[in-house]
Amino acid sequence: MANLLNFLLRFRHITIVCHPNADPDCIGSAYALLALLRKRLPDRHVIILASEGISTVSEKLMDYLQLRPATDLPEATDLYVLVDTSSLDQVPAVKRAVEDGGVPYAILDHHVSDERTVGGAAFSLVKERSSTCEIIFDALDKKSLDKRALQALLVGIIYDSRRFLILPDSTIITASRLIDLGAEAELALRILSSEHDPSERMAKLKGAARLRLYKADEWLIAITNVGSFEASVARSLTDLGADVALVVNEEGKKVRLSGRSTDSIYKKAGLNLAKDLMQPLAESFSGQGGGHPTAASANLKGSSGAVTSAAMGLIAGKLGIKGHTIKEIHTKK
Repeated sequence: MANLLNFLLRFRHITIVCHPNADPDCIGSAYALLALLRKRLPDRHVIILASEGISTVSEKLMDYLQLRPATDLPEATDLYVLVDTSSLDQVPAVKRAVEDGGVPYAILDHHVSDERTVGGAAFSLVKERSSTCEIIFDALDKKSLDKRALQALLVGIIYDSRRFLILPDSTIITASRLIDLGAEAELALRILSSEHDPSERMAKLKGAARLRLYKADEWLIAITNVGSFEASVARSLTDLGADVALVVNEEGKKVRLSGRSTDSIYKKAGLNLAKDLMQPLAESFSGQGGGHPTAASANLKGSSGAVTSAAMGLIAGKLGIKGHTIKEIHTKK
């Protein structure tokens, strides 16, 4: 806490930056940091920037927090603070301000690190945790967090840990501490209840109907395409039994690829979706990518066919098998 707060003391105009389609972990982290800074450093000008929108599931959290982030870069900023955002490439407007205007930035994150972004940061706090909310909670003065900030952190932790399935030991302990301080588990679940709206359920069913299934040695790889909710669709396919799920959303010459995998293929085969798949694809297809070992995504330039072909080649290489040994499983129509 002291190190982070002492660093922030040096700046008067601070912009907290959210990643595109900001999820509850990102919003919860940003709000808790905003609330603490406004309480501890009331003479500072602090805003939250979400220039590329928020996710559907974040809307109820935003309503609860009565929060409306800025959508345009402020005229005056002494420091950008990237929360739950692993790379400057995810926020092009901020990247331009950093590179052209020389504005410093800090990064608070839990994804697989982008070495260039972390290396150029004036301050970085990047740890392996279930969520950025957990990192924020560990770094901040607990007594300075109000009820809404505590609630925002709990919502973000529950969401990004997939209801405590990711790193459950530390995640459950942190959630328990938040509840002891006044956060409410029942309220957090109500705030997240919009996660499975009709549009999302339809996207999952379309993704399942369109999927192509492949077998690579003992592993099952599912590939499909949808127009929205890519991450949720990918997660549903691993729940159905895929070891790796890749979901493509193609719009013109732009491709968004979301991937999810099981802990088993990560631990046994060493397949890290962020390092072994999304980051190499970002280099090959002039985009940006990153995430976690078992949950990652990339925004790329190209065609869906070229991207999925390259992805399968990378997976085959990591698994130590030749591409032709990956067999498509034809299902009955």
